[in-house]
Amino acid sequence: MTVKSGKSRVACAACKYQRRKCTPQCVLASYFPADQPKKFQNAHRLFGVRNIMKILEQLEDEDQKADAMKSIIFESDMREKFPIYGCVECISYLRQQLQLALQELQYVYTQLDIYRQQNLALISSSENSVGNGMFMVPFFSSTEGESSTEGITYPDFDMSNELSSQLSA
Repeated sequence: MTVKSGKSRVACAACKYQRRKCTPQCVLASYFPADQPKKFQNAHRLFGVRNIMKILEQLEDEDQKADAMKSIIFESDMREKFPIYGCVECISYLRQQLQLALQELQYVYTQLDIYRQQNLALISSSENSVGNGMFMVPFFSSTEGESSTEGITYPDFDMSNELSSQLSA
């Protein structure tokens, strides 16, 4: 810890590791807080402080610097977790998950097409059977109180003819 005019400032993990004084202008302080030394050690082991500083100096925008440091930290953490393949193992796993999700999406689209075709076939068959006059039954009579069978047509099955033929036989 360094003391300036009675206020204490905790050194960042990079300055602590290098045993140097952490100034307010320290570029690495925002990316490597003092309470996360392992993050800095992983990045230092894989890239080195000099290379990290060169990368940050080449970038002008603060957003680009933040993205670059996120990538460096992620890659170094994955290298510690998977020493042989590093982040390639994580990327291949994510690619596999993406392929599975795309296959599932294709399956869902196929199922939707099947259901749409079935629905269209059902709609077209119901339109054909309703509008061709094969079976018409009115739900109400045009005159109130009258119960008549006028307007009911059964072209394929005439009940009155069948009953009269059975009774006469």
